[in-house]
Amino acid sequence: MNDGQGEIELPKTPRTPAEEAAERAKKTKKKRAKALTLSAITISVFLCWLGSMVFITSHDLMAVQLGTSKLDITLALASYSVLLIMIAIAGGRLCDIIGRKKMFIIAGLVFSLTSVCGVLIENVGSLLLVRALMGLCAGLILTSTGGILVTTMHGNTRHNGWLLWRGAGMCGMVLGPVFGPLVTNDVEWHTPFLANALLMLVAVALGAVGMKESRDEDSIFSFGLLAPTVLLGLGVLSPYLALLVFKEQIENWPLVGAIVVGGITCFVGYFVLNRRYSNKLFDANIVTHNRRMWLTDIFGAIHVGALFVVVATFTVILDADTNLTSTWIGIGMLPLVVPLITLHLSAHRFREKYGLTRQKETIIGCVLLTLSMIWWFAVSVRNPNYWTILPALILVGAGFGLIRLYGHMGVIKVTGQRWSSTLFGTRTFSNHLGATIGAIVIGYVLAAASIGTDTLDPAVARQAGLVVSLSILVVIVSSVVFAGLKAELLGLEDPHWHAAAPTGAGEAADGPVL
Repeated sequence: MNDGQGEIELPKTPRTPAEEAAERAKKTKKKRAKALTLSAITISVFLCWLGSMVFITSHDLMAVQLGTSKLDITLALASYSVLLIMIAIAGGRLCDIIGRKKMFIIAGLVFSLTSVCGVLIENVGSLLLVRALMGLCAGLILTSTGGILVTTMHGNTRHNGWLLWRGAGMCGMVLGPVFGPLVTNDVEWHTPFLANALLMLVAVALGAVGMKESRDEDSIFSFGLLAPTVLLGLGVLSPYLALLVFKEQIENWPLVGAIVVGGITCFVGYFVLNRRYSNKLFDANIVTHNRRMWLTDIFGAIHVGALFVVVATFTVILDADTNLTSTWIGIGMLPLVVPLITLHLSAHRFREKYGLTRQKETIIGCVLLTLSMIWWFAVSVRNPNYWTILPALILVGAGFGLIRLYGHMGVIKVTGQRWSSTLFGTRTFSNHLGATIGAIVIGYVLAAASIGTDTLDPAVARQAGLVVSLSILVVIVSSVVFAGLKAELLGLEDPHWHAAAPTGAGEAADGPVL
């Protein structure tokens, strides 16, 4: 399959040995550039998601060391997700306009420099500043990498890049709560900042050498775009801020109301400015143009949010119900993580080999999740130890790995490459919003849980098991609802699983990407 621009190669006259050697060198160089680009995308996306989750169980320890309250630490750490959510959609559009590779390199370098500064954190103010700036850069990295793989790769290479983008994000999300107990007890919490800096520098170097530049040639950047960008970001951020304040200060209704009013005001300001400027941030309405985007992103948010709750809560269960140390809790979570990631990346191969559809795979996943809860209530709760919990971990990981009603690449196919980073911004926004809402749920129902302390007991483990069950129930119900919507509105399979008609330069003859 051709991974280039889809040109039809015409018969050529026999080449000389020198020409053949030059052609081989050209193909080798092209193959190396693809490998470097995919490596840069995988490393950077993994780090951005890991940054959202790695401190999930470290709040108490950091509060003691920095001499402040747990609430202050929670809010400072949450600034990463706050800024990431704020920049995701509008920042993706800026990546499309300015240049995806350029934004990736700039954001990656700033991310690394800020991470180095994280080693010097000595108070909650510096923690807040470092985490906020890292989250801002992470949002730009996630959106730009998605745009790069869509606009500069084709055929199977693009499809594999999409799988790596999703798989790396999934790894970062589920390994964050797994690594969290290690950061709490066995590793100095400053260390992840330095590791982030070094690995992101590697990703930037790989991207600088291997990536191609691409941008929306129909749009022009001006500094006037920054005002509507900020207003749009604050508008989409306001619901999350309201939830965060409601969680931490449940009686502060005036502040919650002020945030809601402020969010509405920001939305109005964005629409006014974007309408007045001749050089618009969004000069077409991709929201109403493609309803698949709403369906994929809403389902993705529910799925990721529930998965985050399940992964984080199982670490609580292991801490309460077993005698495992924090190190072994992390290792003990691998039976959930490994099947989840493996099936997440290979589910499309099952469709190709066994003739399955996304609906059928999702049904199988829901059955596995149901079996995990039957095992939990029938066996694990009655005799709680690691070996009775292990089957539930495996079933939950496999079940979540197979649930996959929607593929976002179909949105790109319909809407076009022009909006590629923007659409990856909507996916980034929905996934992180789901994960942060999941963290809020954890805070409500397991407020006393702190890995590695003496506050946990079997009663907390049973409470955590109920939380897992409710989260899985939400996933099963939402899967049924969205499966019905998909059959009614969008057909049984995503368009990108089938040969697409030519839609312009770079899209012709892309062929099926199974």
